[in-house]
Amino acid sequence: MGATEMNKEQFQRSIAGNRPVLVEFWAPWCGYCRRLGPAYEKIAQEYGDRLIAAKVNVDEEGQLAEAEGVETIPTLILYRDGKALDTVVNPDSKAAIDRFIQKALTV
Repeated sequence: MGATEMNKEQFQRSIAGNRPVLVEFWAPWCGYCRRLGPAYEKIAQEYGDRLIAAKVNVDEEGQLAEAEGVETIPTLILYRDGKALDTVVNPDSKAAIDRFIQKALTV
């Protein structure tokens, strides 16, 4: 299963659960976001049994992005039990996202 597009309400419900949620804050006009897209979709498929992979379009959910402290896109934030565990900005590869997830989930 691929990454799920989320609005503010879906985001709030998802991060409140006990399953980790990896959220990519992105925009369709962002070239780097588009380039990272296939790697993020692979992450969503590979980690689908361990976490929820989601995407939030900052153009549509600007207030949410601001509330979460997102200043640069793409930004990935991993949440668990309603709290942000860690953040990575502009990961350069799928391997970088893998390392980020592994590090954040072992904290």
